[in-house]
Amino acid sequence: GGGPGRLEVICVDGNTGQIAWRQPVANVPGSPPEPLEIPESTGYTAPSVATDGRRVYALFANGDTAGFSLDGRPLWTRAFGALKNPYGHAISPVTWQDRLILQLDQGESEEGKSRLYALDGRTGKIVWQRPRKVGASWATPMVIEAAGKAQIITLAVPWVIAYSAADGAELWRVHCLNGEVTPSPIFVNGLVIVISPSDKMLAIRPDGQGDVTASHVAWTAEDNIPDVTSPASNGQLIFTVTTSGLLTCFDAADGRKLWEHELDEDCHASPAIAGDRVYVFGQKGMAVVVGAAREYKELLRVNMADSFHASPALVNDRVYLRGMSNLWCLGSSPAKLARQP
Repeated sequence: GGGPGRLEVICVDGNTGQIAWRQPVANVPGSPPEPLEIPESTGYTAPSVATDGRRVYALFANGDTAGFSLDGRPLWTRAFGALKNPYGHAISPVTWQDRLILQLDQGESEEGKSRLYALDGRTGKIVWQRPRKVGASWATPMVIEAAGKAQIITLAVPWVIAYSAADGAELWRVHCLNGEVTPSPIFVNGLVIVISPSDKMLAIRPDGQGDVTASHVAWTAEDNIPDVTSPASNGQLIFTVTTSGLLTCFDAADGRKLWEHELDEDCHASPAIAGDRVYVFGQKGMAVVVGAAREYKELLRVNMADSFHASPALVNDRVYLRGMSNLWCLGSSPAKLARQP
C-alpha cells in the first residue's frame, strides 16, 4: 500500500481480517528522489505481491522492489529506477522456483528501456536479465511448463514472447498484439491464451522455436474482446468481460463463441472461476455470479457497497477482494461475508 513517501507491505490474517504485520519499504538505495507523476487510478501499488511459499515480494511503480520472510522480516531491497509509463507500472511480479521474475516494460520500443529480470528470491541479486525491444505494457507474465521446459510468457506490442525461465533465452515469439496491452495470458489445456485488446483472442501452441506466427496459432476469436480484463477458464470454457460489462463464454477447444450477456455493470476486475461458478465484480460494487456452463444462467447479484478495480484472489473456499474502501473475504465459516476497512 501507500503512495509517494510511504510505501509498505501489509499482511492480513486470511481468517480474521486482522493485520498480522506491516513493514515499510523505505530508504532504498537508488530509489527516485522525487515523486512520480502517476494517475490516481493506478497509483504506486497496482502490481500485486507475489509469494513462493517461503518469501513475499513486492514491486512498486517507482521501481522499488523488496523481499520479506512470511513473518514480515525484511530480507532485501533493490531499486530499478523510475519506470517510464504513461499510466503507471501495473505488471505484477511472478515466481519460479527460488527466483523472482520482473517484467519491466517501459517507454517506447526504440528507447530500449524494457528488460526482463530473474532475481534470487533469497538475496534480490540479479541471476539473469534480458533486453526487450518493446514499449510499455501492463500484462503480467506467467510461467508455464511446456515442451519440456519452464517458459515465461510475456506480452507487449506487437509480440507474445516466450523465454526460458532457467536462463532467459528466447524460445519463440508470435506477432499478434496491438493497442495498450493490459489483459494477462492464461494457460488452458496446453494452449497459451492471449488477448490483443478490443481486437482478438488467440490460442498459441507453446512448442515452437523462433517466429512461429504463421505456424503455431491454433485459433483466433474476434467477438466481444476485452480491452482491460484478463480471461478466465475452467479448462473447457473461457470467459471474458469487457469494460462495459459484456460477459462472453467461448469454447476453449476452438475459440467458438457460445453465448454473451450484458451485465449492465462497468468492469475493470477480471472474472474468476471457483468450482462451477464465474464471479464478476463491477466498478460500482455489484457482484454477479453466473454458472460456468455452456448456457447463461445468473445465480446471484448483490451490491457490496464498495468499488472494485483489482481482480479477486481465490484461496481454498474463499474469495478475497481488494475494494477501494475495504478488504473483503467471501466464503464459509466463520462468517458468510466479512470485510475489513
